Amino acid sequence: MPTAIKLHHYLVDANWTGQALIGPDTGVRFSYRIGRFIKSYLRGLPWRDAYYYVQGQEYWILANWRLHALTGQDAYRDIAVHCSEYMLTQQRDDGAWEYPHVEWKGRFATVEGTCGSLGLLETYRQTGDQRFLTAVLRWHRFLIETIGFQHIGDELAVNYFAHRRGARVPNNSALVLRFLAELAEVTGDAAYLQYRAGLLTFLNRAQMPTGELPYRVDGVDGRRRLTHYQCFQYNAFQCIELMRYHKTTGDRDVLPIITGLLGFLRQGVAADGHALYQCGNQYRAVTYHTAALAAAFTLAGDLGIDGYDDVAQRSYAYLFGLQRRDGSFAHSLRDYHLLSDQRSYPRYLSMILYFLLEPLCTDEQRRMQRVV
Repeated sequence: MPTAIKLHHYLVDANWTGQALIGPDTGVRFSYRIGRFIKSYLRGLPWRDAYYYVQGQEYWILANWRLHALTGQDAYRDIAVHCSEYMLTQQRDDGAWEYPHVEWKGRFATVEGTCGSLGLLETYRQTGDQRFLTAVLRWHRFLIETIGFQHIGDELAVNYFAHRRGARVPNNSALVLRFLAELAEVTGDAAYLQYRAGLLTFLNRAQMPTGELPYRVDGVDGRRRLTHYQCFQYNAFQCIELMRYHKTTGDRDVLPIITGLLGFLRQGVAADGHALYQCGNQYRAVTYHTAALAAAFTLAGDLGIDGYDDVAQRSYAYLFGLQRRDGSFAHSLRDYHLLSDQRSYPRYLSMILYFLLEPLCTDEQRRMQRVV
């Protein structure tokens, strides 16, 4: 708990406006590959890169609800509610949220809207305020009608962006599967699960004998497969989404995918506890990647899947050792063998905060996050 509280204090002081978590981000394309390192090594300069990522708000909301459940302190509840209320003001009339980074200006990403909606759904559970559910339903309509799915045989995969069809990305479909399950649970309407069979068929067939889900597979418009890309963190997030889907629905058909993912993820932890960046890359270490793997291993025990406590503890121990005096974490080490990114990004710090709290939550406290 002290590590999480210190990180929470840092985020409040550095990035919380009273309405939203705003700050620098790694970005995409040039910013991710080169630009962020320039800013890291020249971080004394006043870079103008304050971004509002809806994905970051989701983890900030969920972490604050979790801290409220653990401590009973209303300050955490207030932050979660204020952040959720501001998110409503950022939603477009059609239900979407725009992607914040200039390099993807004008795009509407499945991950952004779905993550934001999971945060709003939790606030609806906790408060019963209909405004939050209304916003979630508006996103659901945009997701189904505008982003849409790719049908190949009996497989169903959600598109990555609205108005674009490309490769099929398992990570997006795993996230949407969890979202639809939680929406069905909250509303009591099983119709939201009508896409479940197709999504599960797609994920099951995409999974490789190693247990890994590739980053992307061929779509209806041609061959665009890319097997390994930050594969251990993406597979950790997919494992977490599918475990939460299972906890919500009790659907045992997903368990073989989960156990395969866990076996693959164990191979992605180095001797010192850090998560490997991707297959074949033993050196690069991104902090939130390790947090995601540690949380996945912890949730395995919650599902009654034994054998992952030791690797979870090793990953968390590595993570604890990285925290700086001010409560923050550097983003990455040994990029391209010799660079590092010493900046702290609120989107990823909010993920780390939420995952740090995973081992502290009992089943009863997790259930408290499901009760209005």
